Amino acid sequence: MNKFTYLVSTLLIISSSLLAQGEVDALRFSREGLYGTARAMSMGGAFGALGGDQSALAINPAGIGVYRSSEVVGTFNLSNNQSVVGDQTANKSRFDMDNLGFVGYFPLRNDAIPVINFGFTYNKLQSFDRNISAIGTPNSSLIDYIADRSAGIDPTNLMMGDDLPDPFNTQPWLPVLAYNSYLITPVNGGDRYDPVNTGGERAINEIRMNERGHIDNYDFTVGTTLGNVINLGFALSIKDISYNLTSDYLEDYNSGGYTLTNWLTTSGAGVSAKFGAIYRPVNELRLGLAYHTPTWYAFTETYEAEIDDDMGAYVNNPDYKPGQTYSARFTNDYDLKTPGKLVASIATVLGSRFIASLDYELTDYSSMKLMVPSGANEEGDWYEIDNEYIAMDFRPATTIRAGMEYRFTQQFSGRLGYAWMQNPYDTTFRESGDAAIAGSNTIYRMEGDTQYFTGGLGYRFNRNFFLDFALVYETRTDDLYPFPNLYTANRGQLVIDATPFELKNSNVKGLITLGYKF
Repeated sequence: MNKFTYLVSTLLIISSSLLAQGEVDALRFSREGLYGTARAMSMGGAFGALGGDQSALAINPAGIGVYRSSEVVGTFNLSNNQSVVGDQTANKSRFDMDNLGFVGYFPLRNDAIPVINFGFTYNKLQSFDRNISAIGTPNSSLIDYIADRSAGIDPTNLMMGDDLPDPFNTQPWLPVLAYNSYLITPVNGGDRYDPVNTGGERAINEIRMNERGHIDNYDFTVGTTLGNVINLGFALSIKDISYNLTSDYLEDYNSGGYTLTNWLTTSGAGVSAKFGAIYRPVNELRLGLAYHTPTWYAFTETYEAEIDDDMGAYVNNPDYKPGQTYSARFTNDYDLKTPGKLVASIATVLGSRFIASLDYELTDYSSMKLMVPSGANEEGDWYEIDNEYIAMDFRPATTIRAGMEYRFTQQFSGRLGYAWMQNPYDTTFRESGDAAIAGSNTIYRMEGDTQYFTGGLGYRFNRNFFLDFALVYETRTDDLYPFPNLYTANRGQLVIDATPFELKNSNVKGLITLGYKF
């Protein structure tokens, strides 16, 4: 068998076994971070009942009814993302524009409906820019995991060669790559597999990940106020996603080793809507309520994988030669429905000196849904089992944002804030670590709760120009899995122990917002 193989370039149909997305991917594109102007970020993003800020419109579109002048703002962000696993530290710095917005104020000179305001706001909801590095010694090997997952597959369907049909059209990636790298072998020629015999050696494993990309959001908002007591708003949201991943998983033995490399590029766009209201029963109290519909995304992804192995000291087959086994580059389209969210807010405004605000946000991640693109020539629901896993493994999660502002003078203000984002996993799922992965990239994270500690300053040069500064510290601890754990039936006994790493994430941001009112 030729070690350097290729796949048929005229592939037209990709079966469900090739689909490279699952519950891990659905969550990645459904989560949002803390985002917005420097003023909002310094107050923990708690602007759902306040309005009058470009970030407030993304939380509760009714906030646009608070404006009594037109405004244009832009926010610049300098950040450093650090990932620490043991003594391995990886950093990624970024400078970008994270927020840009315009609000147009249009008075109607009507006592009942005095204004109708329109606005456009851009916010970077999520940045994927991070590097991760980890080294350890797992209790089990990825080869053990692949051998277990290959059970039931006829070995003739795993072979690759010039005169054979494309195996990636009929079988999962990992067994094909491992079989042609001689990492797994059939037991007595049957459809059960043994991992290559390493004589009981425990490998040193290493993870290297390079992620890049973003989730950008564009809101087109309209709103008004009724009798200066109730503000109402509506926003149409368009989201744009770009995501790139290069991952290496290495296992090194005393006399050899191998590397599994994956490349994934995902791009997509989605649409959603937001409805909101703010009620002011007295001048000192404001109550806000907003609903964000699910976002319906359409994605296109390209992906490829390779195993580079040098296991001659452990492989007994005389045909074995060290080298690479690789796939061609594949393209796949799929749709995703993210969960909707409900935001309830309360704020107090005491004179012209003090503001305090609190937001409570609820998002049901068990309602995420992967779908075959509408109009695609596919029969059946390929994602039925993935959506069953999503409904079983995820739960509703809450986000709490709190902030305050004190105006020392007419020009100078100080701000503090805090935000807490709950992890979205069902407790049993998080403790078991047996995510249903898709494709050949087995590395994934089980995210912990996220905390944001924020503060900032604001300065008004005159009635028109203002500048805000914010400093944001984000921290979260994840479980980083090289591959999923495997159990006996009903999560009884642990039979494949991936031994996850403790991944400590921190991010420090400095933001500056420049604004002009007219």
